[in-house]
Amino acid sequence: MRLRHKNWTGRYIEANQEFFINNKFDNNFKNDKPINLEIGCGKGNFIKGKANQVKDENWIGMEKESTVIGVALRNVIESGEKENNILFINRYAENLLDIFEKGSISKIFLNFSDPWPKAKHAKKRLTNIKFLNNYWEVLNENGSIEIKTDNDKLYEYSLEQIAESKFTIVYSTTDLHKDSQEMQLNVMTEYEKRFSENGKNINKIIIKK
Repeated sequence: MRLRHKNWTGRYIEANQEFFINNKFDNNFKNDKPINLEIGCGKGNFIKGKANQVKDENWIGMEKESTVIGVALRNVIESGEKENNILFINRYAENLLDIFEKGSISKIFLNFSDPWPKAKHAKKRLTNIKFLNNYWEVLNENGSIEIKTDNDKLYEYSLEQIAESKFTIVYSTTDLHKDSQEMQLNVMTEYEKRFSENGKNINKIIIKK
């Protein structure tokens, strides 16, 4: 469900530019710790939770909608912890190599991405082969991608696209919340919480270079 436009978000983003990567990433964290990227960070619950869970790594939330990323930014800042290992990018994911150097990212997270259900929009799905090829370039030699979705058809489509890629599937399930081991470090997004409470199964795939 699309978030309604909020007038305050533009001003809030402008006032907190230290949290943003506006052009090409240039070691903005000023350290050599692993860098993780969530594409489509929504309201920021996942990236805030992961940054708190794994404090010795860097976290970047990418979101194309300025209203949504403004809410995510406030969510992080007003959590009371004002994390120094979180940054945001308010851009589309089509041209990651315009932002990141090859091999600069450790992990990519795709959480409940838009399924683009119509066949004519398949190339817009974030697990389409053209995106997977871009991810391959920006990930380091041990890089991985974690994909979660409630959409069973997107899950099946993603497996098909991965089979055509260079990636190797190391984990897949159609019911993540029944896997107690995998759930130990799971951080739920707002969508995941809502879907699981309504009894919807959550699909997950992990792939590696």
